[in-house]
Amino acid sequence: MQSIVPDQVIQGRVRMLEKQFTRIYVKDLPLMETKIWIRRGIGIVNPVVIIGLPGLGRIGGIISRYLIKRLNTKLVGIVTSPYFSNQVIVSKKGIARITGVRMYKSGNTLENSDLIIVTADEHLENIWGEYDVAIKLLRFLIKKGVRLIVTVGGHVSSTGSKGVIGFASNEQLLKRLEEAGCRKAEMGTPVVGLSGIILGLSSIMGVDAVCILGETISVRPDAERSREVLNVLNKFLGLNIDISDFQREEEKINEIISRYESKVKQLIQDEKARKIAEAFMPPDYVS
Repeated sequence: MQSIVPDQVIQGRVRMLEKQFTRIYVKDLPLMETKIWIRRGIGIVNPVVIIGLPGLGRIGGIISRYLIKRLNTKLVGIVTSPYFSNQVIVSKKGIARITGVRMYKSGNTLENSDLIIVTADEHLENIWGEYDVAIKLLRFLIKKGVRLIVTVGGHVSSTGSKGVIGFASNEQLLKRLEEAGCRKAEMGTPVVGLSGIILGLSSIMGVDAVCILGETISVRPDAERSREVLNVLNKFLGLNIDISDFQREEEKINEIISRYESKVKQLIQDEKARKIAEAFMPPDYVS
């Protein structure tokens, strides 16, 4: 029989969270709906927000992770939602945490605005969840006087071209993007997931927003295109970051890919593993 965690135990765990974070939009038990938690004693003033989420080429995740380390950031908030998958992430220290969105604040300001980096462990499980998280995150940022939102990620080009494309909520921002080395996205370019929804809702809710995408070829980590997107972002926002050290990130990523591909080849050559894979292989077609 499946055990049920008593309500008082859940409330006890909630009180532990409340010692560090302030609950936003909480009415009933947390974690049963999308919640935003902000660390106590941390202010966020007129922020410029960079959102980099995992996706095509892992570009958004690579950039956000680099900036979090590079810009002397601190974790200031988390977003929990039942729309994320039912799993936990285990840290190097062996500590588990639920999947969700994390917000980091840089120690540096940008023209009297706080610089916030937003990242996540994964995409949400369904469209409704993406809209729910996007709307609540935007409402929170608007209350904090958000000046600009920049989303970064990957895009598979239908023509096979490789470069950096972008679009914006208004022509002035688009011109600035082009001056930073970004090519204007072609009409009809789709941007799926939370990054795209946030950009679309930003226009409706009166928030300046831009999207910078690196054209990539697959879901495998694309360190080269990540560097190109980071370069455009650096120029567009005037971050003045020396990104020459990003080469070390590229080397780490390529080394991980190489090890992974080597293991896959070993599995393919293993007769027993190949037979197991073939047994569970789907048919070539469905009639």
